[in-house]
Amino acid sequence: MNPTRIEPPFKCIFCNSNENTFTSLEHIVPHSLGNNVLVMEKGWVCDTCNNICSAFESRVINHSLFGAERAMLGVITKKGKPARSKYGKLHWNAEPSMEKNVISIDKKELNKAPIFSNKIIIPVHDKYNYDVAKLLLKIGVEILSKAYYKESFLINKLSEAKKHIIKDDSAIWPYFVIRNNKIHEHIISIFESFPEKHKYITSLGIDIFLQDVDDDIILFFFYGNFKVGISLTSRAINWLQVLDYWRIAYVGCPIEFKNYSSV
Repeated sequence: MNPTRIEPPFKCIFCNSNENTFTSLEHIVPHSLGNNVLVMEKGWVCDTCNNICSAFESRVINHSLFGAERAMLGVITKKGKPARSKYGKLHWNAEPSMEKNVISIDKKELNKAPIFSNKIIIPVHDKYNYDVAKLLLKIGVEILSKAYYKESFLINKLSEAKKHIIKDDSAIWPYFVIRNNKIHEHIISIFESFPEKHKYITSLGIDIFLQDVDDDIILFFFYGNFKVGISLTSRAINWLQVLDYWRIAYVGCPIEFKNYSSV
């Protein structure tokens, strides 16, 4: 399939409505994670769905592992201040004047830090796993919906993910944290054909990959040191056989999928 550039349809890619208002740009990767280039024009995501997405994006950015990575990447906020995120009992503060992966922690909180062998231990499983899954699905759905908007067969395969993103869906959508860098040997960035753009995006700590596995489309999303994979087309986890074949270690999230982790 070859992506086709089209004008904004003013029909929401999530709820399919053309009656709502479309007054906002849509950042495919949240602007608060440092993204200023992967943006959809007004007319792709209605304001109602944009607000729904903003709610879970805010929780991910401020409280999940993504927030910790955001601080380690030294992201500057819209207000010109270093990024600050709360993870567990700690506030992570970006230090943009220093090299990446350097953060500061509020002095009064140091005694709360789970430190082992001079490293801070961060659990993979927490209550924000459900929001992280929605954010990952949103990123994948928006990329594919814009690139292949007129290819109904492909877009229809995303219908279950779209419903999960915008509805108060208590069902679990699993994703898997990648535990090593060998994954780079097997997947190709969607920006590979645009070297300058790819260089800039990776300088922000971001990279995105799409992989067909049987009938599923798998999104691999890298942000800082955090690497995850998720199926965009179903909750099925048969695609993990590819990671096993590649000998890639992974951890299943939310905690209900912990037993599907590889050794």
